[in-house]
Amino acid sequence: MKFTKLLALFLTLYIGTANAILEVTVLKRIENAFPIVIAPFDVAGDVKKGKVIADIMRDNFNRSGEFSASSAENVINKVDFDHWQEKKAEAIVFGKIEKVSKKVFNVWIHLVDVYSKQELYAEKITVHDSGIRRIAHYLSDRIYFALLGEKGSFYTRLSYITVVNKDKGKREYRLEISHSDAQNPQTILTSGSPILSPSWSPDQEKIAYVSFENGRSEVFIRYPFVRRKTQKLPYFDGIASAPSWHPNGESLLLTLSKDGNKDIYSYHFKNDKLTRLTKDTAIDTEASYSPDGKRIVFTSNRSGQVQIYIKDLSSNKINRATFEGRYNAKAVFSPDGKTLAMVHRVDKDYRIALLDIKSRDLTIMTENQLDESPFFSPNGGMIIFATNRGDRGVLSVVSLLGRETFELASKEGEVREPNWSHYSR
Repeated sequence: MKFTKLLALFLTLYIGTANAILEVTVLKRIENAFPIVIAPFDVAGDVKKGKVIADIMRDNFNRSGEFSASSAENVINKVDFDHWQEKKAEAIVFGKIEKVSKKVFNVWIHLVDVYSKQELYAEKITVHDSGIRRIAHYLSDRIYFALLGEKGSFYTRLSYITVVNKDKGKREYRLEISHSDAQNPQTILTSGSPILSPSWSPDQEKIAYVSFENGRSEVFIRYPFVRRKTQKLPYFDGIASAPSWHPNGESLLLTLSKDGNKDIYSYHFKNDKLTRLTKDTAIDTEASYSPDGKRIVFTSNRSGQVQIYIKDLSSNKINRATFEGRYNAKAVFSPDGKTLAMVHRVDKDYRIALLDIKSRDLTIMTENQLDESPFFSPNGGMIIFATNRGDRGVLSVVSLLGRETFELASKEGEVREPNWSHYSR
């Protein structure tokens, strides 16, 4: 494992105001996951910050479904390997924080294998006080990679829509973003008109969404981290919906009814070119790209049932992907392009399912009545989706390994249409 050293990592504040804080509730936790111990970081004069970092990291690992993370007393430089071997721990994380100035800290972190007694990862980072939570997510990803050889999904963001009932039957719609653990939420848009389908750009700098603020369905681009005017796509006759980014960030997939029927189009930003990708008398909608940008997956009723189809953009050949059940919709590719997550109907219930594209094996992942809008975490290890609890919309996350499940519920209103960002650059 290579040791890295960042001289400075200053994290910026969001532009916006914090509003609907999401409460995290663990519904199901697996056993026999990788046992890891996260010790509170040693902090001169501020024990709280050391505990905050350790708590965030522990919660990250437990939510992933890959780890069973526990707490410990401070471990300063020396690890009692015999003690932790008796406790069946396989790795231990410890570190310290040093105050450089009023708002700047140095952070050291160490990851040690309990059985080989070898240090697997160590790093020193300089961070601003406002970036403590973000740095805990960053370090979680580094440790995840050191132990599993794969990227984590902690140093990422979520977007979602919160709907709040107001006086006289009115509703307020909020486009919100948060850290991957649903903390530090920020409202980046508030409207009395419906907001739908937020979608992060690949560079994590923009969010495409649908709004009815002009009395019709239109697609907008919002810049959450810079003071830049919201961009509105050209008006196309009819309905515009379901925006989804190309992996290169240069175009969007859209569902348009400009020619009287809902079909899939690609809109290119550089030249405002609109390319029609499907043409059928049926309804084609909810399209998204494969990770390599060579295919699109979409929902269509062209067979007489609502099913999933995949189009190869080189050959223009369209193949039906789903054959089990009479209703499959809202599919998205996994980061490796081998699997689809989708909404699958079981009797009267709508659940999240996984489809192996090659074998066509379908695996039902949830047991709810009304699941919708699935989306993969950047490493493909988790799926976030919207569901209902007591006639109230909440977000839920299920891990593919072990089916660990936790829910994100707003203290105010209901939460809908989640989208998980790509990795930070």
